[in-house]
Amino acid sequence: MAETESYATIKFFLRNGDKLAWVLGLLIAVYGIWGSLGGGSWVCAVTGLGAGWFVYMLMRCFREVLHLVADTLIPQ
Repeated sequence: MAETESYATIKFFLRNGDKLAWVLGLLIAVYGIWGSLGGGSWVCAVTGLGAGWFVYMLMRCFREVLHLVADTLIPQ
């Protein structure tokens, strides 16, 4: 292989993965609360909080998988 790969996307997610997980989780949770305050029921807020937590955990798992991939692909 003549060219070396930079893997910019993987490096970006490794640097900012935790922040991105927090932001996405909070946005979904706030959207659920906003929906309940805007005329929806309390179920909308609970669903938003649950979905926000789920997305946060899913993004954290995604970051861990990328960390394993980066260990194998990117030379130290």
